Amino acid sequence: MEDAQSKPVAATSSESSQTPSAAASSTSTSEKGQENESGEPPKVTEARVAETAEGDRVIFTFNGPAPDYLDSWEKELNGAEGKPIKIKGSKFLRIAFVGVSPDSRFTSPAPNERVLEVRYLMNFEGEMSVGIGIVAPDGAADPEHTITAEGTQVIVDIKE
Repeated sequence: MEDAQSKPVAATSSESSQTPSAAASSTSTSEKGQENESGEPPKVTEARVAETAEGDRVIFTFNGPAPDYLDSWEKELNGAEGKPIKIKGSKFLRIAFVGVSPDSRFTSPAPNERVLEVRYLMNFEGEMSVGIGIVAPDGAADPEHTITAEGTQVIVDIKE
């Protein structure tokens, strides 16, 4: 049985949400209270989009250890006080990074043909939520995706 304090190499999901608000589809668990070298919770320093042979990749880089995360496909993305946030795309992946600095922000990276937008949504009680908007055919299932935490990066691979 896996120790609850261990950090998995990757979390994957290919299933659609089971509720209208979309339940979390995968979770990373690791040691709580991760800090960077200055003793502060990590901040995201960069987000970028790339293409791979299998699909598309979004890379989040932090100034300390990669944080825990929760992720889910959503019908719409919400920010503070539950207000909807418009984001380009037809499928929306929400990722909440847990235990990050409350002033953690990033500049939205340049899009590609499939990943139309990566956007900061909100920071609340140590969770920074981001949204990834992708283009998908009407009626298509939520794409399979893999999230890997390596060193100071969280890598999101979205399969074709």
